Amino acid sequence: MIDGAPMVIGINDGAEVLKQIYDKYDEIKLGKEVYDIVEKGISVKNQEFGLSDKFHSYEFATPWLALNQENYLKYYGMKNYDETQEFMRKTLIGNLLSMSKSMNYQVPDKIKCDVRVKIRKMRLKDVNVMAFIGGFNVNFIIPDYLGIGKSVSRGFGAVRRLSSNGQGGTGCNL
Repeated sequence: MIDGAPMVIGINDGAEVLKQIYDKYDEIKLGKEVYDIVEKGISVKNQEFGLSDKFHSYEFATPWLALNQENYLKYYGMKNYDETQEFMRKTLIGNLLSMSKSMNYQVPDKIKCDVRVKIRKMRLKDVNVMAFIGGFNVNFIIPDYLGIGKSVSRGFGAVRRLSSNGQGGTGCNL
């Protein structure tokens, strides 16, 4: 759900599947609920993806589930702001490397980033989880509304680009 509207994104073969089934459904079932589709639209775009020579600013359009159980415990054991910031930078880079791998993209050099997030506690499948809202700067191009982190297929971690500039944030390496 982006700004209250459901959105489905298909990448490569997934985009082809969405084009094929576009006119076949008038309702969608999510869990036990059935929703009538009252309005729909389709947009097919070729999007840039990958390492960039410029830094780009993004915000999370939906909360980012950055931490698994093991990392959650590490995060809470950290002693200061600088330590948590470096941890979140490494986590973001790891998420981008995972996304790249899933799209058969080989990252040719180091990803550098700066993360600005705040914690939000949420419930997912009747479990309390730690989510993050905010944004980041990174030398990487991510198409709008692609998700990073955990549970992206459920809509978490969707990003949207804010602006582009030639300046860099704090660099980090993984």
